Amino acid sequence: MPGRPKIRATKAVGRYALGIDWADGHDSILPFTHLRAQCPCDSCSALRREDRVPGKPDVQLRSLEALGDLSVHLGWSDGHETLFLIEELRGLCRCAHCIGEPERPITG
Repeated sequence: MPGRPKIRATKAVGRYALGIDWADGHDSILPFTHLRAQCPCDSCSALRREDRVPGKPDVQLRSLEALGDLSVHLGWSDGHETLFLIEELRGLCRCAHCIGEPERPITG
């Protein structure tokens, strides 16, 4: 399907974030705590409805596995597992461009 985001590469960004290089040239830096807190599973969704944040502040990503071109499986240090569709993962990018403020980039 044209326009579907594709991951070119992933890398650790320090000890606290996942870097994603997208096939369209965009780069995302996604903090582990943000990724874990946005887990779309039923248990985590229920916690968010109760205004509770899933995961712990010191959560670490233990594994990342691409499942074809459509999804990514993440394993966490707290024992939880997350399955994101690629589109969901791309939607978590909070860079200036993605949130609609391209005139306010973090770097020049």
